[in-house]
Amino acid sequence: MRNYQKWTLWLIAALLVFRVGALLISPLGLHGDEAQYWAWSKDLDWGYFTKPPLIAWTIWATTSIFGDAEWAVRLSSPVLHSITAFVIFRTARLAFDAKTGFWAAAIYLLMPALWLSSGIVSTDVPLLLCWALAMNAWLHLRVKATWPRAIQLGVAVGFGLLAKYAMFFFLPALGLAFLFDKPSRNGLNNLKGYAAGLITFLIFLPNILWNFAHDFATVTHTAENANMQGGIPFHPSELGTFWVDQLAVFGPVTFVLYVLALIAAMRKKLDKPAMWVALFGLSPLLIISLQALLSRANANWAVTTYIAGSILTAHYAVKFWPRLSRWLVGGIGFQSVFSLVAGIALLSPILTDAVGLSNSVKRLRQWPETVKVVEDIYAQGHDGRAYATLAIDKRIIFYDLYYYGLAEKVPMKMWMYEASPTNHAELTYPLPAQEGPVLILNYYDHYEDELREDFKRLDRLPDIDIELGGGKRRKLRVWAGYDYTPTTGRK
Repeated sequence: MRNYQKWTLWLIAALLVFRVGALLISPLGLHGDEAQYWAWSKDLDWGYFTKPPLIAWTIWATTSIFGDAEWAVRLSSPVLHSITAFVIFRTARLAFDAKTGFWAAAIYLLMPALWLSSGIVSTDVPLLLCWALAMNAWLHLRVKATWPRAIQLGVAVGFGLLAKYAMFFFLPALGLAFLFDKPSRNGLNNLKGYAAGLITFLIFLPNILWNFAHDFATVTHTAENANMQGGIPFHPSELGTFWVDQLAVFGPVTFVLYVLALIAAMRKKLDKPAMWVALFGLSPLLIISLQALLSRANANWAVTTYIAGSILTAHYAVKFWPRLSRWLVGGIGFQSVFSLVAGIALLSPILTDAVGLSNSVKRLRQWPETVKVVEDIYAQGHDGRAYATLAIDKRIIFYDLYYYGLAEKVPMKMWMYEASPTNHAELTYPLPAQEGPVLILNYYDHYEDELREDFKRLDRLPDIDIELGGGKRRKLRVWAGYDYTPTTGRK
């Protein structure tokens, strides 16, 4: 008999070694979002303006051990994805069989989004692990209600909510299973199931209290990010774009197989409990599809669908093996080779430029050089006066300059376009009223009128122009401003 668990562990180990090795030799700097999360990890809290706190805690764990190099900031991603893949194997084996478990782990580890996600640090990574652990606990409770699995469910959902509020999408699926699946109801409708809910609430409670103390900043940002408009607008093109994007997230062949598997599960053509597993894929996929139809949706917003998606697709392929085997193996092989080649190209700046990927990495390049240029400009002062502070109008530029050491030499603040903060940098580093002079780095080319409203005197200085390779450049307008008064009227 084939030892599918052994095969799974070998696959996980091989990809983990490769992906950690790629992090160690990667020449790419941090994106502004990654630098922001790193900055949060230096100021641990129960919440932040745009996200719950688990991403900061995760980065704190790796950088406390390995230091603050880019690879250490990102290290949790390949490690947590590897753990998630093993949880998926165990879950699929419990629901179906070990062969399904192996292919489910392989589908997950080799989907295009995982190749990218393993090389960056993002809130999706711990979220996916929590979702997988929660599904695993639910399936175990469905078989037999035990205290360890009830605690696992409560902890997984609670920490999932601390990773990203998208963990809420787990609850409709769990609720439907509770209502219509007798084994799920038997596993949850008892003291152990109620205790799981209490554990979730207690874990999530500190973030609720943090939001209460900060005017519900994260909740408000999340709602605004949804970009819902008044009335009932429909945007079928946005919905179409979102679904086409899923071909790139999960893989063109595997996504088609996943859709077919969902249909088969709903028609009860697959083995039990496929229909109930499908709920945990449909919940985020349908909710975000509705979001796309009413407004817009980023490709990764429904990424949790691919925990159940990997399991269901694997079961569908295994059940109809060998008819679907060449499609599954061929699809995984094609996307893996493509992703591997692209990943290797990104490890070499020359190859990156040669294959036309410069635009994809331009925000990850030349930040130390940018910091040096800003330092030199700041040191010169203006009109014989030393600058009082540096002000920046774009969050991700603020955090990249912060990570690459500018804050150690120059007081950094955020100039606010609106009267109220719109991100964590504005919340924690707002530019106060002052005489100046203030050195201003201006990314947005349509902000001049607003800058002149806030500064009584505004002098244009030579632009910053940094060569990024591949014909791409980083251009920032530079101003010296005097007599600054924060706006009270713009929204």
